[in-house]
Amino acid sequence: MSLHNKSNYLLLILIISTSSIFAQHRIKPNEEGTPRHTQDNTSIALTSRGLMPTKYAIVLYSDSVIDKKGNNQKMASHLVNRGGGALTWNKYIQEAGEYELAINYAAKNDGSTVKVVANNDSISAGLAVTAGYYPATRTDWFAFNCERKQIPGKVHLNEGMNTVTVALTAAKESEINFYSIELIPTAKKAAINNDLTKSANVKPNRNWFTKSPYGLMFHWTSQSAPQHGPLKPYNEAVNSFNVSAFVRMVQKTGASYIIFTTNHAEPYFPAPLKQWEAEYPGHTTTRDLVAEISDSLQKHNIKLILYLATHIYAKYDKVNDEEFNRLNFSLLNEIGERYKKKVAGYWLDGWYQSYSKHPSFDFEKLYKICKKGNPNRLLTLNSWVYPVATTWQDYWAGEVYNIGNPAAKQILENGPGKGLQAQSLIVMETDDWLHQPLNTDIKAPSLKALDLANFINKQKGNGPVTVNIQIYQDGRISEEALKIMETVSEQLKQK
Repeated sequence: MSLHNKSNYLLLILIISTSSIFAQHRIKPNEEGTPRHTQDNTSIALTSRGLMPTKYAIVLYSDSVIDKKGNNQKMASHLVNRGGGALTWNKYIQEAGEYELAINYAAKNDGSTVKVVANNDSISAGLAVTAGYYPATRTDWFAFNCERKQIPGKVHLNEGMNTVTVALTAAKESEINFYSIELIPTAKKAAINNDLTKSANVKPNRNWFTKSPYGLMFHWTSQSAPQHGPLKPYNEAVNSFNVSAFVRMVQKTGASYIIFTTNHAEPYFPAPLKQWEAEYPGHTTTRDLVAEISDSLQKHNIKLILYLATHIYAKYDKVNDEEFNRLNFSLLNEIGERYKKKVAGYWLDGWYQSYSKHPSFDFEKLYKICKKGNPNRLLTLNSWVYPVATTWQDYWAGEVYNIGNPAAKQILENGPGKGLQAQSLIVMETDDWLHQPLNTDIKAPSLKALDLANFINKQKGNGPVTVNIQIYQDGRISEEALKIMETVSEQLKQK
């Protein structure tokens, strides 16, 4: 989930595979024209390479069903199905032909099945237990391991309007978190393989990132509150930000990099960007805080990654595809050209939302623009706990919130980030990502130094752990959080 939305939910409650290893299960209609159905005893499973996303997929999201049956509770952008049920879509298909299927779901128990009916075709399979970052014992509503898995078989879709139904069966005590079903045209197989190969072959050297034990994230935004007194206007807060003190604090933590928020819930940017100012008058600053922070960090061999909220600066739900593309390409192009090697990476938020609204988006072009000024700049596109939208990125955004299963290998073998470089993003304080209440202290850390050090050590060498720490408007963090990070730094030196 996008970072600026998760806390609100908590408050309210809270490739395509290129190897065809499954038999085809195209079912012809009977004389009455009703679909026949043959149960497939093979549970859905990942291939050896794993399923990866493709821009050629037609995605049917749980948000867009025209009819649903059973006990289905909407949570964020997925449905929690208990005891089975059915979901139905009407979808206009431009090209008739054979389509393979992939399902994006999470299940903690065996015994569930899925049946997909598309016009006169029907295929079925068992739903395997999904795996990933979260231990099966976790009960938080967001702690589920959503995976993209292939359903053995194919269906035929007609040009024009098609009706697709996904029927789920499960024991009453079982839950299935259902996000979407993907329809992948077999006629595009060569194009899909080409896209996946191209995206795999352009990855930059990630050694520094992979070997970094941990970094920090700071949601220092236009809404970040001081410890005492009124909220300063953004421009004033930027002008009074003490870079030297901030970097000394970062140095004490032992972090190898930081992810610093530039725009968040509001489209501000702490630097004199001409294109940004043209799009959002009054939302840039004369002082270039990004350059100053980067220059100061580089003196201590600490790298800077920028957080940007794509869905905010590119107005994902307010503009058409052309405008969404223009905003992304023009704004990121200026940032890349301005900062060059001063910015080592991007952490771009809001991509499960943005991709669902703009499915024809050119990820390859975005990837190339994000390398402007620095071909080794790393990129991730956050899809929260849902399977990633594209392979045109360099590492998993890993917004997992709490300590879970450490990555066993550099390239994730399961979960929503399967196929990408591992990285885990957790929080120091669990009440929110940023400090917003006026005249209050940042709440006590939820993390313990020993637990955090052990987790970082277990994942060490396979990908870093990023710890989000709340920060006051003047650039300070709590003494308790600083103490924990200093202790972690010392403990890791002894391991």
